[in-house]
Amino acid sequence: MITQADSRKWMARLYNSFLFMEAKIMKMAKKLLALVLTGVMAVSMLTGCALTDAAKAKAMEKALNDHAQGNAQTIKYDYKSSLNSKADKIWEENFKADDKKDVTTDTVTAVSLKGVANKGYFYYIVEQPKNDVKTYGAWVTAANDLHTEVAAKVAKESSKGSFDKIMDHNTSTAAGAKKKVEFGVSYVSKTVKNGQDTKTTKYAVIVFEAAPQKA
Repeated sequence: MITQADSRKWMARLYNSFLFMEAKIMKMAKKLLALVLTGVMAVSMLTGCALTDAAKAKAMEKALNDHAQGNAQTIKYDYKSSLNSKADKIWEENFKADDKKDVTTDTVTAVSLKGVANKGYFYYIVEQPKNDVKTYGAWVTAANDLHTEVAAKVAKESSKGSFDKIMDHNTSTAAGAKKKVEFGVSYVSKTVKNGQDTKTTKYAVIVFEAAPQKA
């Protein structure tokens, strides 16, 4: 027969077990909440960076189309985010590591990418402006220099056996149709040590597809 004392002991044990389980559940809930918040913050940061980079690229596009060519626009520049990964790859393969060569700026340069067969690319690296890089006014000077470098290299085909022209994506056969150049961009930085001093420089790596080779 269960006595009143035994009943109280049993109830006390049950209550203590309940408190123990409640504490464990609360601890697990706090850990789960922390993980969720960390994930949300990470996604927010990535989304914010992506939106900022897109705004920079669109500002550059506007500067190239509206200011770099004066009143006689001959090339329509289109920003294509699908090319951004190629700009990332160019930076990683050629400039990112500390032991890589110095960064070559303000020059359109032909390049091939590891693991990418039968395709060529061109890159142009420029220091990011010091003022608001999300406004086209910040990119006017860089856009003028870039357009001067690009304009002479745009064509439907490269030479036979060489990727030496930037692809003209325009498919129109109308007289006077503008050439069309697509570009991607990666925003990067490089820190260089000089004795006890370090200097970090921010760059924009702009990439263009090369025109296919003549048959």
